[in-house]
Formats: sequence, structure tokens, C-alpha cells
Amino acid sequence: MAGNAPAWELLDAAAAELSAMQPDIRGSVHPQATVAGVLQLGEGSSVLPGTVIEGHVRIGRNCTVGPHAYIRGCTVIEDNCRIGHAVEVKSSIIRCGTSVAHLAYVGDSILEEDVNLGGGCICSNFRHDAGNIRMPHGGVLTESGRNKLGCVIGAHSRIGCNCTILPGRILPPHTTTRPGSVV
Repeated sequence: MAGNAPAWELLDAAAAELSAMQPDIRGSVHPQATVAGVLQLGEGSSVLPGTVIEGHVRIGRNCTVGPHAYIRGCTVIEDNCRIGHAVEVKSSIIRCGTSVAHLAYVGDSILEEDVNLGGGCICSNFRHDAGNIRMPHGGVLTESGRNKLGCVIGAHSRIGCNCTILPGRILPPHTTTRPGSVV
């Protein structure tokens, strides 16, 4: 899982680190993509046409992003990831070997290694009543102090297409969901 720190602290630490980074493009950014922020892009990675990157974003080696993806906030996408067509990722950590299929949303979340998020999935980060989000930590449901916080999906999980994962949920490693599930 995401370590001993609560997920929201890991997201905050990543944001603090990214806010100090400098641009470094070693992969390819298509001329019809837009970078309106600070991007670090690893060797062998491609940002495809129509993709928009805003904020402070680090994308590792051998990744494909897009086409028409929207990556914003302070986001880390580690090596060997695939962020598909029309995917939005906001202020999240996507670990090595993870694939986020087309038409998905990942907000303020952590997807551990080798996760497959099916097409049309939503990792929701906001309660409809705008209240602060609680998340399990150390066996206790803990107040995060945040009104935007998504989920943590454990390594080697397979999330079926059109699933919705509600804010503050933690899915253990090797989780499999059926298509259309609400977690």
C-alpha cells in the first residue's frame, strides 16, 4: 500500500516536491499537445495530440499519455504507465506499470503498481455535501482535513470498466471489481 503515512500526507508531500521542480523534457510532446505548467517527461515517453498538461507534472520513462488527456495539479506518473484517451488525472500519484483506460477520472488519488483501471472509471474525490473526507488509517477511520480526497488502489488490482470508487476508499492489493461496481 501507500506506506505508513496517510494517503493525504503522501499527496501533500508529492505536491511540495513537485512545486520546486524545473522543466525537463526527455521524451516527445506532440506539437498539438499543450503544456501550460512545469513538466518533467522521461525518456521514451510520449504526450499525444490534444493532451493538456497544467500545473506541476512529472511523467516517468516509457509512458504514453493521451490522446486528449488532461493532466493537472501536482501529479506524478511513474515509469511504464499508460494514460489513455480523454483521461483526466488531477493531483494524484500513479505508480509504475499502471494503466488508466479511456474516459476515466482519477482525482486526488494514489494508484499503486500494476493497477488496471478500466474504461469509464471514476475515482471520485468530492463528497456531494462538500464535507471533509475520512479515510481509514492505522485501522481507524480518520479525518483527513480535506474536502477533496480520492482513493488508494493497492498494487496489482483490476478495476472493471465503468466503476465508481467513492472518496476516502482504500482497496487492498489484488482487488478485482466487476464492471459497473460502486465501491
